[in-house]
Amino acid sequence: MRTREAHSGQEGPGFRTFVAICLGQAVSMVGSRASRLALGIWLFQRTGAVTDFALVAMCDALPVLLLLPFTGVVADRYDRRRVMLWADSAAALCTLAVAGLVLSGHFQSWHLYLAVIAGASASALQSPAWSAAISQLVPPAQLSRAVGLVQVSEGMTDILAPTLAGWLLAMGGMMAALVFDFATFLVGVSLLLLLRFPAVPRVEAGGQPGSAWREAVRGWEYVASRRELVGLLVLASMVTMTLCSMEVLVPPMLLAHTSPAVMGMVMSVAGVGALCGSVAMSTWSGPRRKMDGVLGAGALMGLALIGAGLGGSVVVMAVAGWVAMFCMPVVWSCAHAVWQLRIPAELQGRAFGLRRMVGEATAVVVFFGAGPLVDRVLEPLLAPDGALAGSLGGVFGVGKGRGVGLLLFLLGLLLMTVMAVVRARPGLYRIEDDVLQDNPTHATGVGG
Repeated sequence: MRTREAHSGQEGPGFRTFVAICLGQAVSMVGSRASRLALGIWLFQRTGAVTDFALVAMCDALPVLLLLPFTGVVADRYDRRRVMLWADSAAALCTLAVAGLVLSGHFQSWHLYLAVIAGASASALQSPAWSAAISQLVPPAQLSRAVGLVQVSEGMTDILAPTLAGWLLAMGGMMAALVFDFATFLVGVSLLLLLRFPAVPRVEAGGQPGSAWREAVRGWEYVASRRELVGLLVLASMVTMTLCSMEVLVPPMLLAHTSPAVMGMVMSVAGVGALCGSVAMSTWSGPRRKMDGVLGAGALMGLALIGAGLGGSVVVMAVAGWVAMFCMPVVWSCAHAVWQLRIPAELQGRAFGLRRMVGEATAVVVFFGAGPLVDRVLEPLLAPDGALAGSLGGVFGVGKGRGVGLLLFLLGLLLMTVMAVVRARPGLYRIEDDVLQDNPTHATGVGG
């Protein structure tokens, strides 16, 4: 490991230290997600209103969108390990406050909204600091593996948290979930207290009081002034749009012809694909040129969507879902590595905050727009008496769910076309050229 780190020109605690911190953050994330799900179940049992869930989602998303530009500045201005400790501690205090309200019998629905806002604000503070810290801890040749491990932990959280939330509620009610959340916080914070991050060079004089807005703008300006980084951000947004469309459209498409149990099985198969892709990227570093990974996996994801749109059967949807979700960690890991290699360490907190903010905004637009587009336009067009029933209906079929199939096909075709165009043009595809020339051993895929 020392040889590889020295050869890569990076100094730091090394890959093992990163793994330890990643494990602690993963444990803490499972506890937070499980307790939040438990609170959501409590709210639904109390009110039975779907509108309340929408309000909870808004409370979870809005602080992230509003705070990320400034929390990125915090991540760049201050020690990132301390920023993560601040964020985790704030979330833990929120958990203790909720537990106190529950014990006293004063916990109300509006307290839940405040708790979600506080938790989302802590996440907005922690996320850019953790993302930017990865390049401090890991040499360049291991960045894709590191991001793959982070995605494995996130995938395991998605699998474990719902089961744990239900089990904790059954065993000890909401208080059991809150105690579990606080216990997992202790694990994550203990590892952060024991381990150290290498120092980040400070090359700007932007740390003076009152300059937070200027520092936030500095991160945006750095990205905006580099066409290749803007292109990579747009490319990532397109992949986000595709994944969010699958999330909101595939379940209704399946439920039009199958039972909820079968739909759940297909979605589980897709989840396994995402986990397999994350594991693959955590053991392999991806191709030497990371853009090959972004474009190749992105094109394969588009092909899977085309198959899902044309197919529609349970088997085809399961296979397409597995392939598409397997490709997702490959795209994110390789794009993340490029992002870290192309942006100075002292600006990475702001850059990652900007990237996540764009992703969150893309997701919101898709969630609000995909449903009406299908319900009001595409589904009527492919109804048995629809305007396209006699033409495209011969390819995609007619009836309920076929409008979703058409949209998935169009998204897949768009994704494949964009990936092919980017590969054929020298600009964005060659974003890594100077890095590869300066460090020929970059991203060789050697394990660590």
